[in-house]
Amino acid sequence: MIFRQAMLAAASVLAISGAALAQDAKSAVATAREAKTTWPGPTEAVKAEGSKNIYVITCASQGIGCVRAANGVVEAGAVLGWDVRVIDGRGDPAAWNAGILSAVTAKADGIVLAAVPPMLVGDALAQAKAAGISVVSVFNPKPEQADSVFAYVRPDHVAQGALAADWVEADSGGTAKIILVEDPIFPELVQRGAGFRESIASCGGCEIVEAVESTLATMAQRLPGAVAAALSRRPDANYVIAPFDSNGFFANEGVRQAGRIGAVRVGSYEGDPQTIAAIRNGEYAMTIADPAEWMGWQAADELVRAFAGAAPANVTVVDRLVDKDNAPTTEGWLGDLDYKAEFRKLWGK
Repeated sequence: MIFRQAMLAAASVLAISGAALAQDAKSAVATAREAKTTWPGPTEAVKAEGSKNIYVITCASQGIGCVRAANGVVEAGAVLGWDVRVIDGRGDPAAWNAGILSAVTAKADGIVLAAVPPMLVGDALAQAKAAGISVVSVFNPKPEQADSVFAYVRPDHVAQGALAADWVEADSGGTAKIILVEDPIFPELVQRGAGFRESIASCGGCEIVEAVESTLATMAQRLPGAVAAALSRRPDANYVIAPFDSNGFFANEGVRQAGRIGAVRVGSYEGDPQTIAAIRNGEYAMTIADPAEWMGWQAADELVRAFAGAAPANVTVVDRLVDKDNAPTTEGWLGDLDYKAEFRKLWGK
């Protein structure tokens, strides 16, 4: 009798704990859906002077987020009077390295790496540093130890992964069966996956039923079939979480191939135009959006600071959870305030 009462008491505690966790997830999602209207910084003005020659190397033209960030650098560069050249990295480390070395040969003043992992271009970055070229990374997480990159413009990827898990828990009522798509190459995508896995473990009724590996170079050809096959093996799966929106587009095509549109909800990260449009149309469930063009302006701001001999700002990028109820009418999520005016004030432009 005493044992049975103890077991019932333990079950009651677990139920209360589970309910509290579910409420925490709902609260986190509600907060993340709100407009971000407070300027996160930087706040220290720095005067921009003189024409500069800037190279931007993108991860690949298929990576819409890194292309949007590059467009932001180009736009900010026009305000600053800079000459900005964009190189398509084609999803190939050889192309990334070649782009950096081209900047060195051209005696560039600055380089922006748009979702190009610094650890995969270390030798080329060493040459850039020796040539006195300032480098800013966009999207990649800031390493614990200092390296040859001046500043890192990035959101909190681990927190984004945890937020995606909160959304799955809240949206499913704590019963989700998840196919998790993972990219092992890009550090920020690895961090998102790790944050998701750690957080979803607290949802007692949720389960990652299968993991699908995907890379930027192969996602267009292989990912739809891989997701469709995973759904065939796991007919109980009702969520697919992809590591970024372009990847999610092909994952969603796999859901379509499996005949599971409407039964399987797809979520991802970055807030690209095609994903925001699909969310508005009810063809996609959720994205945790980064204001990619804003990130390009922020990268330009970091270069201004480097050229002025100032310290890097390294301000964490804002993000916003977007679903059908708060999807913007803009081409992607651009942020909820006039960031261009804020940077112009900082630069005296």
